[in-house]
Amino acid sequence: QPCSLADISHKTVCKHVRNFQGTWLNSNMLDHEAMDCQKEYDVVEICSPDGSNTRKVGLVAVLSDDPKLYCQFKAPGAFGGATIDDPWETLRRLQMKLMGPNSQYKCDTVLPLQHLYVPDDHITCQKFDFPVILSGHDHHRVDEVVEGTRLLKPGMDAIYATVLEMIWPDAAADSNPVVKATFVKTSDWEPDPVLDEENERAYDVLEPLRNTELASVPKSFQPLSSVDSRGKVTTMGQYICSLLHSSMNLKRRQRDHMIDAVLLMGGNIRGGQDYEIGSFFSLEALEAEIKSDEAIAVVPMPGWLLAEGLVATHAGDPIPGWMQYDSGIKEDFTQHPPVVTHVANQPIDPDRIYRVATKISDLTNGQSPPWTEYYKEHPEVLPPKGAYANIQAELMTYFARNLWNRIWDSLSQTLDEECDAPDVQADDSDTAEEVCNPELRLETLDKDQDGIVSVDEIQRALEDIVGLSVDTREKSLAEFVHDFADATGSGKVTLEDIAIFCDEMRGESRQKGTLRSRILME
Repeated sequence: QPCSLADISHKTVCKHVRNFQGTWLNSNMLDHEAMDCQKEYDVVEICSPDGSNTRKVGLVAVLSDDPKLYCQFKAPGAFGGATIDDPWETLRRLQMKLMGPNSQYKCDTVLPLQHLYVPDDHITCQKFDFPVILSGHDHHRVDEVVEGTRLLKPGMDAIYATVLEMIWPDAAADSNPVVKATFVKTSDWEPDPVLDEENERAYDVLEPLRNTELASVPKSFQPLSSVDSRGKVTTMGQYICSLLHSSMNLKRRQRDHMIDAVLLMGGNIRGGQDYEIGSFFSLEALEAEIKSDEAIAVVPMPGWLLAEGLVATHAGDPIPGWMQYDSGIKEDFTQHPPVVTHVANQPIDPDRIYRVATKISDLTNGQSPPWTEYYKEHPEVLPPKGAYANIQAELMTYFARNLWNRIWDSLSQTLDEECDAPDVQADDSDTAEEVCNPELRLETLDKDQDGIVSVDEIQRALEDIVGLSVDTREKSLAEFVHDFADATGSGKVTLEDIAIFCDEMRGESRQKGTLRSRILME
C-alpha cells in the first residue's frame, strides 16, 4: 500500500524496506532513497510437476502519480521527494522489456500490482491486454472484467485476500493463462503462532489508548461502525460529524456565526471497524478514524449546491469522496439518485447560504464535480489557512470541556451546592462565591494539598469523580482537561482558575438556564 506508506515518516519507511526479508517491488519511483533494497521488476519462473510446462511471469508494481494525493506533504514531499513516474508509461516500458520481441526474459505474461483508484485501474485495462491486475488503494472489494482484463481488489486491512490461479494447461497452450480467482477471509486460517505473538506485542502499545474513554456513544449512533465509509453513510461518520457540529457551535454563541452542517469525505473516516454495542468512544478509536493532521474550516454554500454536490458523491460506485454528514442532514435514498431533504434538521432551502464545516481541499479535488466547478470559479469564498481547525484537537477540546463540566457538576452534588442557586442574585458576589465555594472545590481535587491541581489529579478525577475508564499510561485526555481548566493560561490550575469558573458558570446559568452543553456526551 504505497500511499499508506506515504503517511509514515520517510525515515521509517526506508528502515522497513531495508529490514524486509522478501522482494520489495517499486517500478515507477526509481530515485527512492531505499531503491538499493528494492527491485524495479521481477520474473518468476514456474514449472509443472512433470517438468514439461515451464512459464515465466513478470511482476511490476506501480502507484498513482496524481499530485492531489500528495499535496498535503511538506517539502521535500511524499516519499522523501522521490519522483513518481507516470504509471502507464512505466507499464508500457516494462511490458516491452519483459515480453517484447527482443526481451531477454521472454515472459509469458506480466502481472501488474497497482496502487490506483478504480477509474485509473480501468485505464490500465483499456490501454493494455494484461489478463489480470491485482490492485489496492480503494477500501472496498472489486472483482470485474474490463476490456477483457480481470481487475481484483481485496479491500482494506487484509480482512480479505485474493487467491489467484494463473493456469497454462500444457506446454502447447497460448501464453495467455486461464485466470481463476476468489476472495477469502484471512480470519478463516489459523495465524502463525510466532507472528501472532509478535502482532499482539505490537498492539499492546495501543492498550492505553483503547482504555481511555472519551465519551459514551448515544443510542442513535449505535451500532457504531465505519465499515464501507467510501460507499455509504456510516454511523461513525455521522457521529464524528455531529460531534464536530456541536463542538464548533459551542464556541459560536451568536446565531449568525453558527454552522449549519458538517461534511467529511468517507476517505477521512479510516477505521473500517464495527464497534460493539454499548462500547465507549475511545482515544484509540479517534486516532484510528481520523488522521492527526486533518483540518476543517467553514465555507458558505448555497442550498442547491450543497444538495447537488453531496448527491454527486452518492450516485455511483464507492469513492473516497463519498460524503459523510452530521445527524441534522437527511437524505432520501428511496430515489435514484438520492435527494437531500433536510439540513440542520430543517427542510433544505435551495436559495439559502448555509455555513458548512468541511475539509476545504475536498471541495476542489474532483470527487464532487458540482463543488469542484463552483469553488474553482469562486475561490474568494474559501477561508484563509489561519481559519482552519484541526479535527482531533477540536474534538479533544470538546471532550475536555464537557468532562470538566461533569467534574464540576459532580463536585456541586458532593458539596451539596449549586452554582446556579436561584436565591443568588447577579450583584450578590459574596453570597455567590460562598455558594460556589472555590476553596472546597480546589481542596477536593488537590489531593496533595499543594494549592495546584495537577494533570495526575485531573486523571484521578476523571476516574473517581466522573467514572471514566482511564489508563495511567495515557494522560493526553487529562492534559486537555487540565488545559481547559487553566482559565488564566498560567499552565497551572489554581484557586484563581476555580474562582473564574464559578463566575462563568453562574453567567451561563443565568443566560441559558443550564450549566451543561453536552449535546452528544450522554
